Amino acid sequence: MKRYFIITILAYLIFNPFISYALNATTGFIPGDIWYSTDNLIEGDTVKIYTAIWNGDSSTLNTKVEFYDKNVILGYRDVIVPSFEVKEVYVNWKITSGDHSISAKILSPLLEKNSTTLNYKFIPIVINNVNGNPATTSDILQSQIDKASSSITNIIPNTISVPLATNANSIDNFRANTLKNISETKLKTENKIKSLNKLSSGLNETTSSIIKNSNSGITIPDNQPFNAKILNTKLAIPKANNIENATERPIAYIKLFIFYILSFIFGNKIIFYSLIIIIIFLILRSIYYKIRNG
Repeated sequence: MKRYFIITILAYLIFNPFISYALNATTGFIPGDIWYSTDNLIEGDTVKIYTAIWNGDSSTLNTKVEFYDKNVILGYRDVIVPSFEVKEVYVNWKITSGDHSISAKILSPLLEKNSTTLNYKFIPIVINNVNGNPATTSDILQSQIDKASSSITNIIPNTISVPLATNANSIDNFRANTLKNISETKLKTENKIKSLNKLSSGLNETTSSIIKNSNSGITIPDNQPFNAKILNTKLAIPKANNIENATERPIAYIKLFIFYILSFIFGNKIIFYSLIIIIIFLILRSIYYKIRNG
């Protein structure tokens, strides 16, 4: 018995706020007002516009609800809402592009909350491609590029446009050939660095071997005792090669770094032509300033 009493108390504490709201709520549109059968509103589609009415009276509510887009009536519904119940109401709406202010109004009887708040929506225009399907962003951009190209072609005479096209092809051929030469030179430089590293490793091993043998009492060919003068003579060639190798390797690494940068520039059309445009702009600006100040 005690257990049922506790369950009854918990149920009262949980549901009492909702019961109190239902008994005290004003008859009319519920909070939330307007919603749609889908969140993805696209021009040309047909969706449902929903609202709901709460009847907080002890008698059944018979009413008429109209839906508006600004001042234009989208449709109406006759609604019967039993006592202390909620009733959904909807009309179909064929979506058009532009700004919309959707609302609903209870015509009779006169209630305290007889109209919803305005629900604002902006619907963009749907552009179809030649196949009748909705165009994507890339389709629209390509269309604009084609229009711009066509306009430029119509404006520029053939005597100018043809040489421009030829020069553009020549520039791209120059870029491709230069990239090929740079790639070949870069590969040769990489191979040279590998050879220098291998040579340096071999020279270091040779020098270490000579010094090790000298410490163990090595003798020269005429069986004379080993001394520092003979050691210096034996180390002369490896020492000279080490100096030459130490000079060439940093230069080779610098060349390789430069070739990597050039390969990146000539291998990327956007960067290559952007640099050309910047250079031409700087040259023209310099000429303009000289003419103006001259």
